[in-house]
Parts: sequence; C-alpha cells; structure tokens
Amino acid sequence: MSPLFQRLHLCQAPIVTSAHMWIGAAAVLGALFTLTHAITITITCAVVGFNWGTTAWCLDLSGYVAGALFAVLCWKSSNSISTVFRKNNGWICMWATITVVVRIVDTLMLFGVLKLDEVYVTPTGAVLISNIVSEVLIGNAYVVAALTGSLLLLFYPEDADTGYEIPSSME
Repeated sequence: MSPLFQRLHLCQAPIVTSAHMWIGAAAVLGALFTLTHAITITITCAVVGFNWGTTAWCLDLSGYVAGALFAVLCWKSSNSISTVFRKNNGWICMWATITVVVRIVDTLMLFGVLKLDEVYVTPTGAVLISNIVSEVLIGNAYVVAALTGSLLLLFYPEDADTGYEIPSSME
C-alpha cells in the first residue's frame, strides 16, 4: 500500500484490489484538479477579468463543482467493498464517461484545434498554461483513472468472490 494512500486514508477497503487503487488515484487527482482549477480561475480573472460570458462561467463552475464532488465519491469508493458502493460506482462511471468527451473537446479547444467562440475564446499566455496544467494534464488523468477504476469495480469486482462477509453495518 502506498504511504500517500495511507496518509490520505485511501484504499482502506477490507480487500484492496487494483480497481480500488485506480479509484484511489482518481481521488488524489480529483483533489489536485480542484486545487489547480481554483488557481486557473484566479489566474484567468487576474489576467482577463471577470467578463468571460455566462456560458463560459456556467460550464467552468459546473465542471469544477462536479469534479470536486466526484473526487469525494472516488475517495469513498476506494474505501468500500465494490458491491456495497455499486450504485455510486455507477454514478462515477456515468460522470467519467460524459467527462471524457468533454475533456477531449476542451483539450482541442485549448490547443486551438477546435474553435467554439460561443463557449470561450482560446486563451493565451499564463491563462493557457494554467489551463493546460489543470485541465489537460491533471483533469484528463483524473477522468481516465476514475473511468478505469469505476469500470473495474462495476464489471470486474475482484473483491466480490473472496468469501469476505459484508458486516451488517455496511449493507
């Protein structure tokens, strides 16, 4: 078990599988995303101002809040038996599947390959760099880890047939 995971109280399920490790990594990346995206918003406001347009603000803030909330779900999932947390793992999987598509579009927009000025104008300078760090590097890794972990927990639960009895308090 990783000392980082132990310190952060991740992957504390009775039986820790590779899926738990993936979802634990997603929880760490989700926390990093939440932190770095807050920095990105601050940099963007300092450089560009607050007049991004309603669409950009709504998409940005809703993605931020969803990313933070799903990081918490990933943390809880890493500490739970797959069958006990199955419904929430389904929510993580659904969010991650949708977010993979959004991340692809966002990455293409950040690099200027796709232009949707109705959503936002491709940033430059410090705003672009902060977006690449928070959205492309950390955000993409976060969603891939969450999708991988949730799919494994849903469809290949290595902890399901181990003979471990679920305590009545967990049912």
